[in-house]
Parts: sequence; C-alpha cells; structure tokens
Amino acid sequence: MLRLFGLLAASVLFCFAFADRLIEIPTGRLIYPERVALEAGLLAGACQRERVLISLRLGGLLEVQGARTGFENRLEIYGLQYTLYPEIPGYAPGVSLGVVDLFDRTPQGRGYYVALSYGIAALGKTPLDHDLRVHLGFGLEGVSSFFIGFDVPLTNQLFLRAEHTGERVNAALAWRPNNRVELRGAIIRQRTSWSIIIRLWEE
Repeated sequence: MLRLFGLLAASVLFCFAFADRLIEIPTGRLIYPERVALEAGLLAGACQRERVLISLRLGGLLEVQGARTGFENRLEIYGLQYTLYPEIPGYAPGVSLGVVDLFDRTPQGRGYYVALSYGIAALGKTPLDHDLRVHLGFGLEGVSSFFIGFDVPLTNQLFLRAEHTGERVNAALAWRPNNRVELRGAIIRQRTSWSIIIRLWEE
C-alpha cells in the first residue's frame, strides 16, 4: 500500500487540484474522457499568487492531484480521489471519496470527503449539449463538513458556476471554445482569479 501511495505522489511531484473541481470544491466526477487536466492562472489581489494545478486520472476510477501556489514562497499540495460509483445519467449520482493535503502541509491540514454529482438535462426550446450539474459533499478534519455547488450552462460554450465551500461563496464564468480548452474568470476567496484549463490525452 505504501508503495502505491509513493508511486502516485511521485507521478505528480512537480505540482493540488480536486478531480474535476467546480471552482474549489471537489465533485463526484473524475476528468473524462481526458486523462490529464492542467490549470494555470493568477490569483490577483494585494499579493498576487500564481497557481498551477494538475489532475491525472489513472485507469477509470482513481485520480491523483497536485498543485503549486506561488513560484517563490511556493506551497505544494497533493490529493487523491477514488470513484465509488460513476454517475448514471438520469438515474443516479456519481459518488467519490477523496483525500486533500495528503502530506498535511496547509494550515487546514489533511482532510477527507465524500462528493456527489448529478446532472439535470437543460431542456427548453433549444436543448443544450450540457447538463445543469449539482455537486455536494461532506468532509472531515481539513475539509468543510458540508459544501455545495452548481454548474449552469448558459450556452453550449458559456458556463456560470457558483459554490459554497462551507466558509465562503465563490463564483466563476467559464468560456469553453472546445472540449480541450477553457478560459475562466472567477472570484475565489474574495479575490479575482484568471486561469486557463487544458485537458489532454483523450481515451
């Protein structure tokens, strides 16, 4: 078991991200059909902080995550997420278990969570290709006891996202010109964030 954790940590040594995060909260989904999601951005404010986040899916049910915030006084964090039940569209939510801050480096410390995600078809006069998604979860120790979020497709390329992390509300507007690239402006922890997300290595 220790060898497995060592191998997983080594595979993301250069960079914390939740598997297919909404904004900050984890969801019950892994990245799919891509195997890698890379996010690079800037958290603006009195002290600007660069952020690089990566998620790597191993097989169909396990994902490892890593992040670096700040390039000088950097903080590196790692996490794991395992999908218990993949989502069955229209019938049952996806359910995942996860660990954040695997090596206990942040002030919040290591945390554990269960996250659920469910899609609701965005119907109307012109049905969209993307579902309205609801994400919620429960945490222990370094993760809030309850968190919830919504992913609302405004068009097939524009998405409004909002979440309550248990401590604060974050919101984002994301533009996805194609399935591999997403540009996002967000308010995270009351600070403006700009980022680009690239998804690679499709099965």
